Amino acid sequence: MDPVIKKIVEFKKEDIPEYEKHLMLGGGTPGVNLVRGENVYVYDLDGKKYIDCTSQSWALHLGYAHPELNQAIKEQIDISHHFHTGFYTVPRYLLAKKIAEIFPEKMNRVLFTIGGGATIEAALKVAILNRPKAHNFISLYGGYHGTSFMTTGASHTGTMASGSYHGGADLAHFIQNFIRVPAPYYYRPYFETCDIDDRDEIDRRCLEALEMQIKYGSTGPVCALLMEPLQASGGQVIFSKKYLQGVRDICNKHNIILIWDCIQTAFGRMGTWCAAEYYGITPDIMVLGKSMGAGYPINAIVINDCLEGIKMNGIDLHTFGNNQVSQVASLKMIDIMQRDNILDNVKKVGGFIKDGLLEMQKKSAHIGEVRAIGFHIGIDLVKDRQTREPDYSGCSAVRDGGFNNGIIFGVGGTGQGKSVLKIKPPLITTKEQGAEILEKFAKTMQDVYGEKL
Repeated sequence: MDPVIKKIVEFKKEDIPEYEKHLMLGGGTPGVNLVRGENVYVYDLDGKKYIDCTSQSWALHLGYAHPELNQAIKEQIDISHHFHTGFYTVPRYLLAKKIAEIFPEKMNRVLFTIGGGATIEAALKVAILNRPKAHNFISLYGGYHGTSFMTTGASHTGTMASGSYHGGADLAHFIQNFIRVPAPYYYRPYFETCDIDDRDEIDRRCLEALEMQIKYGSTGPVCALLMEPLQASGGQVIFSKKYLQGVRDICNKHNIILIWDCIQTAFGRMGTWCAAEYYGITPDIMVLGKSMGAGYPINAIVINDCLEGIKMNGIDLHTFGNNQVSQVASLKMIDIMQRDNILDNVKKVGGFIKDGLLEMQKKSAHIGEVRAIGFHIGIDLVKDRQTREPDYSGCSAVRDGGFNNGIIFGVGGTGQGKSVLKIKPPLITTKEQGAEILEKFAKTMQDVYGEKL
């Protein structure tokens, strides 16, 4: 065994203090100390086993240590693993063509990048090139698009949504180009409604607010609207097709470029290759990442044929934007997903988990709403079903309690804490493993709330 690897595998819990003092973390929700994974399971330093409902930031669509994926990567490493982005490489050709094949018609040109924030900015650069006289951007309440200088201006983390300014707000003087409009958060709207359950009213008022912002709230023309087709970090908020089509129509009317941040929705988590396929609505630019490389770092934008693309003039350049290992990982992941009908599995098992959660909701005073498309699953936990008051501490307790029961949950939401528990396992999760997730969730809810579900 290589001495470096030997040091890693022999690392003990009591060694942590010696090393931890040298480490900085800029965010996240730390949990247990993980050392290895297999299939949909992961193991900590003590050898305890967990079923992972986070896919490690929703990135491991094929789970851990997929043997075919690993073999393809090993073979590619022996050929090449890094060439500068300016050199032509075969894996990059193959992946660009494959993405064009699986994504909607007219979305045919791909720019590879690395890192979510940088990729959002690449999309904004394309928008600026195509609308040079426009300088404003619109984003939605509750959206999350990264932590770079520019993307912080589009993300809820820089606002007072949590009750105070922190984090991204410290960068405010760099990020003045974004203006925000309400998103249709149907369960907990951002404004008073005649009927809180009237989704058509909420859609209509959000679209009216968008039109008003464009007309009265933007000094000069709007260049682009940046949004997630499904707000993931904001609480697994699922938008209606009616709303998304309304946004598409408004952007067409005002000559605004529509950018969809598909970093969490692309490559199968909704049971389709992308949200555009699911809804039948195509944006002008799609931003890709996270699961794209099956755990290896790679991001991209895909643009509509009607747009002018990035030129090779240094406007968007990444040293590691031509990583052949990540490109091969992405190609192999897509091949395996197509061969094994993984998208059908997402629909089938995702539907099974959703049905189980809806049955539990009938018996629970704290499951406020279940939001689920495929393996995009969120459970909004509340103190009271009538008032819909979010239970931030309860959600944290369920997440922490899950570790005791051998399950790792994600959390999300945009309030004075996070009230939405997220279940987003690898796409290879079987029905039997889905039943295990439901069983462990029910056990954790009983531990926290005393409810037998």
